[in-house]
Amino acid sequence: MLRQVSIIQPLYVCFSTIVFLTSCQQPAMLRRRLRYLFAQYYLINLKLCVLLLCGTILLGEVGCFLWKFFSWRIPAPSSSSLNLLLISDSQIQGFRNEPSGILGSITRLDADWYLQKAFMLLMMVFTPDAVIHLGDIFDEGNIATDDEFLHYKTRHDKIFNVRDGVTKIHVAGDNDIGGEWMDSITQNLVSRFSQYFGSINEIIELKSFQIVKVNTLSLRRSKPFKDEEKAYNKTLEFIDELPSKLDGTKPSILISHTTLKRISNKATITKLIDAIQPTYAFSGDIHVPASFHHLIGSVRFTEYVVPTCSYRMGTDKMGAAIAILGTDGSIDYSILSLPVRYPFFRTYLVVLAYCLVSFLCWLISNAFRILPNTICCLLSRYV
Repeated sequence: MLRQVSIIQPLYVCFSTIVFLTSCQQPAMLRRRLRYLFAQYYLINLKLCVLLLCGTILLGEVGCFLWKFFSWRIPAPSSSSLNLLLISDSQIQGFRNEPSGILGSITRLDADWYLQKAFMLLMMVFTPDAVIHLGDIFDEGNIATDDEFLHYKTRHDKIFNVRDGVTKIHVAGDNDIGGEWMDSITQNLVSRFSQYFGSINEIIELKSFQIVKVNTLSLRRSKPFKDEEKAYNKTLEFIDELPSKLDGTKPSILISHTTLKRISNKATITKLIDAIQPTYAFSGDIHVPASFHHLIGSVRFTEYVVPTCSYRMGTDKMGAAIAILGTDGSIDYSILSLPVRYPFFRTYLVVLAYCLVSFLCWLISNAFRILPNTICCLLSRYV
């Protein structure tokens, strides 16, 4: 519709101009009619700009999500299957790595708004037994103060608003408790995370399945730092106790933040896999979707890597995942891709700049039309 109007508009102006030019006998009348025509043109153009801006914002904020929605393949769950919604690397923005002042407030608000819209749509189209966040919940969790961490947790609860009856499972990521490069996994960081999101090593029983959550971050180094030894030793103790705690008749699912390929401690990983005998494994960390087929010891299984759900991670492969796990070992796995964000920012700027120029042209055209009449009125009053 907008395209049709934009084609008709210049034709209308040209036709009107020709009619006025041919009907005018005096130069003064011609100038007045030309000014009137230009004023009408700029007014119509300004109205179209407003419609264009509103349409662009609607497309960028809502339409792009609906477009992605129509490309999603939603697996069909059953009453006996384990139905999982998997998200990863939301990295909710903090205060330290963002711009200061109002610009930082805007960037945090927009990142939260994007995540909230995406998760709301996911929960509308799929009813999971559990929502599993595979780590890096926050961008600055491991360097945040206690007050900042609590603030981030409040924002997290608002973004990922899970309905009653759905189990929530959170895996600790390196941006939550440390573990990447020189960031230590201290006991204070682990205790704070566990206070709000549950233990970093845990067995969760859902339906006829066992979900084993393991802190594989402590296994990324061949040798832990001195201040990491407590968290490292507790993870080793958890792995040692797994054979006595797991039910061998139930399928086991391994969830962790780090992909198994990035773990240096191969002997411990072999011990872990031998204890769990996982049917499948799920992880995050690398921000893009992937799948790895492992043969560790005598255990053969597939590890699915869930992409980041944040547009701030330097990739356009954002998404979430749905996994329908059958008691017979079957899986129906689908990646639900999310829309890009930065191209819409650039489009917003271009459209906004065009609207501002059109508004200025309209103001100038009105000034040239009204100002001479105003001056004449003033002169006639005081002269």
